Amino acid sequence: MRIPIACVAATMLCVPAWAVDAPTSIDDVRLEIGSARNPASALDTVGRGKTAEWVGWSVPAVPDSRDTCCFTSNFKRRGCSLADRDNSWGTSDAFAGSGTTEIYVLVEVKGGKASRVRVVSPSCPVDGADRRLVWLGPVDAAASLAALSRLLESNVDADDVEEPALAAIAYHADARADALIEKRALDRSLSGDARQQAIFWAGNVRGEAGYRLVERVLATDPDADIREHAVFALTQSSVPGAADRIKRVAIEDRDNEVRAQALFWLAQTNTEGAGAWIVGRLDAEQDDHVREQAIFALSQLADGTDWLLKIMRSQREPETIRRALFWLGQSDDPRALQEIEKILDR
Repeated sequence: MRIPIACVAATMLCVPAWAVDAPTSIDDVRLEIGSARNPASALDTVGRGKTAEWVGWSVPAVPDSRDTCCFTSNFKRRGCSLADRDNSWGTSDAFAGSGTTEIYVLVEVKGGKASRVRVVSPSCPVDGADRRLVWLGPVDAAASLAALSRLLESNVDADDVEEPALAAIAYHADARADALIEKRALDRSLSGDARQQAIFWAGNVRGEAGYRLVERVLATDPDADIREHAVFALTQSSVPGAADRIKRVAIEDRDNEVRAQALFWLAQTNTEGAGAWIVGRLDAEQDDHVREQAIFALSQLADGTDWLLKIMRSQREPETIRRALFWLGQSDDPRALQEIEKILDR
């Protein structure tokens, strides 16, 4: 029987036509179509020497993965490289038509150990830099999660392996990813940074399941720093009740710094009615530090000058007036200068 043959242009590697398609977004790469469909097994077979080699595969992605790529600092240009250690990796809505239903997971291996992880959208241009890439194509989500979970437990560089591996897990459109993130977020034997990363990704892309996890952290975790980070994670959530949950933290949390930061993060959401609500807490809160941060939070609102002017013109105690005046002085709004001039003319 005559077998139809297709060739991968980057390397002239010939494979059966029904085999895995090569990723068209990765250029200048020595591409090999992997016979193993298990990422963990493939990672064990490449990069055994001093030269870095890569393994890549694709899995279905959550909608919030958006356009995942490497960017310049002003988000005007995007593109990753298998040679450079890109520090601008992330997501963006700035590039039209780049939505995707899958992600590519790329893992660099050197000396038998993973040395870098990249997760990118299929639309993200990647310079292969003449590196060897063993491409597995679409793989089972469970196998992908197992390989990435192993990387999390390998005690390798957090910035280049641990954190992007966790992000890759979060982008999986598979409920099993929620369990892995939850385990990491709640494990008090891990460092605070590691737990905070898990809490962030729960709030950022895991929808209702991630929201419930962040709520659990806020309700039960004894570490004020962890709870404070959980409030920040709520600002990244698309769940409608996130802003109301931040308000509850500002009222109920036992730590004054967590309550203060909740007011700040509420202001960052620019939720409708946030200014009036924060002024209400300014009147109700007894802790002076939280009250001070309430004034700062008001200054962060889009209509912050309006609220600070209302504070200035109200019959409040001198210290509150002084704080409002200070933040008015930091404003570029000409109304702030006019108000200060009125005070000096008295």
